[in-house]
Amino acid sequence: MRWASERGLPIHRIPGAGRGSVYALTDELDAWLGSGLPDDGDREVSPAAPAKSRRWTRVTAAALLAATTLAIGVYAWPDAPAPDARALLPENGQAASIYVEARADWARRTPDAILRAIEKLKRVTAIEPQFAPAYSALADCYLLAREFGSLRDVEAFARAQTAVDTALKINPDHAGALRARGFIDYWWRGDRAAAARDFERSLALDSRSAQTLFWFANALIDNGDFDDGMRRFSEARLIEPASPAIAADVAWARWSVGQTAPAKQALLDLRREHPGLATVPDYLSVVALSDGDVAGFVQEVEIMARLRQEDGISRYAAALRTASAKDHLAAATFVIDDALAEVEAGDRQTLAWPAFVASAVGDRDRLLALLRKAEARNELWGSAGLRRHIAARWGGDSAIATLLRRRVAPSLVRAR
Repeated sequence: MRWASERGLPIHRIPGAGRGSVYALTDELDAWLGSGLPDDGDREVSPAAPAKSRRWTRVTAAALLAATTLAIGVYAWPDAPAPDARALLPENGQAASIYVEARADWARRTPDAILRAIEKLKRVTAIEPQFAPAYSALADCYLLAREFGSLRDVEAFARAQTAVDTALKINPDHAGALRARGFIDYWWRGDRAAAARDFERSLALDSRSAQTLFWFANALIDNGDFDDGMRRFSEARLIEPASPAIAADVAWARWSVGQTAPAKQALLDLRREHPGLATVPDYLSVVALSDGDVAGFVQEVEIMARLRQEDGISRYAAALRTASAKDHLAAATFVIDDALAEVEAGDRQTLAWPAFVASAVGDRDRLLALLRKAEARNELWGSAGLRRHIAARWGGDSAIATLLRRRVAPSLVRAR
């Protein structure tokens, strides 16, 4: 209570009568820790500082992390022990301070902050090369960098894989590294069996990780394992009930299963509550396109570009606006051609997205051509929401239905 009032400890109160209950979000705690430890003068300690000062910095950071982790653990899972703080931070005091700052940058989820986190984590691994969590965190950052446009997929996944391999060589049972490997297995390699094994092993080691539950849920939903995906989302929300990122992806999951109206309303509500959340216009752009609203699609892409402020997305949005000024078919052609270029460059794994765009604007000839190309490439698609929409629109078309059924991947649940 004192830290909340005097130091801005980020806690949230659960409404209702009776004894007050609170919870905290791990990302907000990371950011709070990175904004300044109890004595800011000792947060950055040079290698030449007295040994006593370096030890004090590490103990302070460890105590804060242990205290906040314990607070979350007691509230969410009363029977689970708190992690040993010594396993959470490097032994070296300077490395510990840099690591906490890097995790805070990671939690901010902005392109610049992610790049800062990467550089800081590299410094940590240089100081303490046997600290597995730093490599695991590096993998997380590389995976986020591709999402925020800082790195191309090929480069981001390759770097993340190297970081994961290093972390698991140091500690084969590091839950965070296994989670990151599961992400790579699913979204890059398309190895569903390996992804399921890695996600579940990670959860067996750390069942309270909202991030792991979140990523596993997204993979399950994308693959079409809707019941299991929604269950994992529910578990993640029990741990972080106020996380807007999880709420946005739950709304996307609802759209994927066909609950279009409530999903769209949930995303619009999130926009009002969290206007800076870039995943909202990203998802709303697809929802608009699925309704045949090309103008709405273009508008949402432009909103996303303004929020992310990345050169690549800004150029894409501007080119899309120019194409849409001609007509809707020109806009769709631009999106499809851009996606095909990404496939050729190795930045996109399947033709599911351009096929969805062709379907959304009613271009049967282009859709059939893309489906036949996917057949020749022996593609198996996740993108269950996109597949569902194509199937619903062309349900009476046997040629499209047959080719689309062949794209369905095996269950991620049964794959393990």
